[in-house]
Amino acid sequence: MLEFRKMKSDDYAVCAPVMESEGFMCTESGFPTLYMWSDFYNTEICIKDGTVYFRTGHGDDVAYTFPYGGNLKSALLEIYEEEKANGRKPRFLSLTRRMRERIETLFPGEFVYTEKRSSFDYIYSRKALATLSGKNYHQKRNHVNKFTKRYSGRFEYSAMVKADIPEVLKFQKKWMELASEKQGIESLRYETHACEELLSHFSEFSLRGGILRLDGEICAYCVGAKISDDTVDVMIEKADFRLDGAYQVINKLFCENECKDVSYINREEDMGIEGLRRAKLSYYPEFMLEKYGALWEK
Repeated sequence: MLEFRKMKSDDYAVCAPVMESEGFMCTESGFPTLYMWSDFYNTEICIKDGTVYFRTGHGDDVAYTFPYGGNLKSALLEIYEEEKANGRKPRFLSLTRRMRERIETLFPGEFVYTEKRSSFDYIYSRKALATLSGKNYHQKRNHVNKFTKRYSGRFEYSAMVKADIPEVLKFQKKWMELASEKQGIESLRYETHACEELLSHFSEFSLRGGILRLDGEICAYCVGAKISDDTVDVMIEKADFRLDGAYQVINKLFCENECKDVSYINREEDMGIEGLRRAKLSYYPEFMLEKYGALWEK
């Protein structure tokens, strides 16, 4: 049987190499993302026979991610037996097309798949975001140029280091207070908690980040992690939205300076939020990474 428990930061050293070696581009294939939201989604972990398992949810309402590493057929059968013992059919979430194809090869016709558009990841060309060249990015360049002209000599960008974390967390709380005027404070508290969980393990999780300062004070920051040989997942991007162009500048400079070793940037899903969807589409993704939920009907 599978013995699940709460995720620990120490799991990173074992899990991250296994997950990254699979070569998936989805945000769920990055340990830091799963860890930062583990309290919110009640994500638990099991490591057995070289396979890393994750499941989320409570009670009878649980779902599994794709099992990473080890023998896939054996891992899926382990999940099947685990759920059968609890009187349930196994459910899976955030399966990419590649994951689905691998499962179908082993168990053809036994799964029912449901497309989850709100969970599709937006995958961008790193070069496109770093340069903002071409007609598509005319408006983005205007925002960047407006910011750099207005605050010429007053702003600076730097790579984030561990010593910056207390200052970054202070800005995150300031951002939450500003955003609470537009959003529900409870959801923002969850989000800030997730950011704090991630940032407290900045070096441990091999994260990369960028900071934008105006008059010496942080006005924007961005944090990501490499989740495959050619992809960085951007997990946090916050800016003082009162400063026109701050979001565009931190996005550009982070991709330009901290992601030189990859070709793709995953800016995650839009969660079905219309405004977020428009914002992500406005950066012209290279492609959408499709994801599916699945029920094992065996």
